[in-house]
Amino acid sequence: MDNWNNSADTYKCPGCSGNLFYKADSNVLHCDFCGSDYDPKIFDMLKVFEKISNQPDAAEDDQKHEIVCSSCGATVITDENTSASICCFCGSPALAARRLTKEFRPDYILPFQVKKEEAKGLFLKWAKTNKYIPNDFASEENINKLTGLYVPFWLIDCQCDAEFYGTGTIVENNNKAIFSLERQVRFNLARVPFDGSRKISDRLMRAIEPFDYSDMKEYKDSYLPGYFAERYDQTPLELSTTVTERMRNYGEDAVKTITCKKYDTVRFTSGGSEVSDLKYSYALMPVWFMNYKYNDVNYGFAINGQTGEVCGDLPYDNIKRKIALFKTTLMNLVLPLAILGVLSVLVFYVSLNFPGFLRFNRDIFSIVMTMLPYTWIVIGLACIASFIRKWRRISAISQNPIDPPPPVEQYFDTTKRPEVKEEDKFISIMERHEDSAEDKLVKKLFKDN
Repeated sequence: MDNWNNSADTYKCPGCSGNLFYKADSNVLHCDFCGSDYDPKIFDMLKVFEKISNQPDAAEDDQKHEIVCSSCGATVITDENTSASICCFCGSPALAARRLTKEFRPDYILPFQVKKEEAKGLFLKWAKTNKYIPNDFASEENINKLTGLYVPFWLIDCQCDAEFYGTGTIVENNNKAIFSLERQVRFNLARVPFDGSRKISDRLMRAIEPFDYSDMKEYKDSYLPGYFAERYDQTPLELSTTVTERMRNYGEDAVKTITCKKYDTVRFTSGGSEVSDLKYSYALMPVWFMNYKYNDVNYGFAINGQTGEVCGDLPYDNIKRKIALFKTTLMNLVLPLAILGVLSVLVFYVSLNFPGFLRFNRDIFSIVMTMLPYTWIVIGLACIASFIRKWRRISAISQNPIDPPPPVEQYFDTTKRPEVKEEDKFISIMERHEDSAEDKLVKKLFKDN
């Protein structure tokens, strides 16, 4: 760590631009001005990205210009023949055009393959899967706001060294064998994408992955007409924590994928991964964007302009949802219990007002009266379980969960073979017992509820 002793000469605090000093006792870079601490390893990326921060401003380009939103500050680049009426990030019409004055030269571009009409159809089909969207959400006027935007991405290559310790189990017939696992794996990842724009949701960009890089082209201005392009505004230093965190999370997944396929279950209790040998390329990826404002909240939506993958947080009409919840409460809880209550009252009424009926049906009546409390319990619990299940279903539809990023297999560098060291030790074997009918019923009830 001696190479960090003079780190203040070259590295500044991302928060306040003050000098950073290495603290040997805690192995961090510390800023005396604002008190922030940083992991020295994230600064290793800076050497890889040196040319980015040193890029000079370019001369004005007559073929391209910038469109700036006065409301949210977003800046997009396009050719001189393409205009915009609203901001695709915040929906504001407060736009101004100016000549391009800064460097804009990606390495690669992935051209749009999903045209606007196709994107509108995909979005409409996806949106209508939620029955509680506002009435005007799927209107033609709203769908026409879809904007084609080339999003800036850093495509990162790196080497990962992962080391994990834990246990694995193999189940065969009624026996479960338990093994102690030790794993050391070195593998390479290629072109893992990270969007370089602050205005664009990282969550949305991860959800519309992956892109098919086989269609990637060397950047040319001829791909830009008719679309907009966002210029990166996140430096490698600002992205370094996000990059290393995602790569390290992929470490455990890679170890399981590469070395643990023979086990039915795997649980790692300790370990971690490190990244090195970082390389990058700068590319523009095609995305269709739309912004929708509802109840003073902005909802963003994205469609992969190559594959058609759609994602976003769908708004829901609270009145529609309350009506659906009311119907669920009425049909699955109130009505069945009301019917059961009426039948119970009818039984008591017959017993009090028709004593002659009891003389000929005393045995039947006695059975009914004995079973009545149990009937209330069983039907009541069934109604409550059905009510909870459907209530949760309505709530889940309203929340519209976003897809996670692709698994690590998507970004394996297949040109480099992983290096694996593994050691498995048998610990014990346990006899498994099949669940009884009662256990299976209990598990099913808990799963349904």
